[in-house]
Amino acid sequence: MNTAKRSSMQRVKLLAAAALYLGGVAVLTIPAAPARALDLVSERQELEAGRQASQQVESKYRVITGTREARLVEQIGRRMASVSGRRNLPWRFRVIQDPSVNAFSVPGYVYIHTGLLNAVGGDTDALAGVIAHEVAHTDAKHSKEQMEKGAVAGFLGSLITRGDQRKAGWFNIVGNVALLKFSRDDEFEADRLAVRYMQRTGYDPNGMIRFFQKLQKQEGRGNQVTNWFRTHPNSGDRIARIRGQIRQGSARR
Repeated sequence: MNTAKRSSMQRVKLLAAAALYLGGVAVLTIPAAPARALDLVSERQELEAGRQASQQVESKYRVITGTREARLVEQIGRRMASVSGRRNLPWRFRVIQDPSVNAFSVPGYVYIHTGLLNAVGGDTDALAGVIAHEVAHTDAKHSKEQMEKGAVAGFLGSLITRGDQRKAGWFNIVGNVALLKFSRDDEFEADRLAVRYMQRTGYDPNGMIRFFQKLQKQEGRGNQVTNWFRTHPNSGDRIARIRGQIRQGSARR
């Protein structure tokens, strides 16, 4: 086989692997190792990334401390972490001043917006569901997986595009779409784990359903929940899945 033909076949193999890894852009059947099997990021690196991210968050937002709500978030968070698979991590649970209905996590840190606290009001189970969901992201190592996917995608992209900016732009678009898909899969997994945590800690998992019902009512009423709907699956789909999981859990008792 001449050098040009061998080089061409190598590029095809790389393109095929990249397409499969980035969400099956092409119709391919070549098996690929799951991201967790890659193990490119150690726990120490994962937590260091979380620490650095937390510094950026807390330099941008005001952290609320000493209030009843802040203490409640900390209390619920500790309980959820204690029944997770990573109970020994140096967990931090914090409230930040922001009017949007949102919450997020980075490895080892969970942040709840004041806007979300206002939205759930006195529904402690709804708040517990949100916190459990965010704990689940770190428990399931979703951030770690995204870091590994980004590393692999970046490496493959540099090989495939070879400095071609037009191709690089297309590759980045495809990568972003795939990561959004994976992110939504992660959201469903975090919901499933959150129901389990709530059942173990004595909180009512129907609180998660009530929270998503609140979101449904607010959808389209302004931009306070825009970020949530942009990065999370449809609330109706999540409600249906959670109801099914609760029913299955009740049937096993």
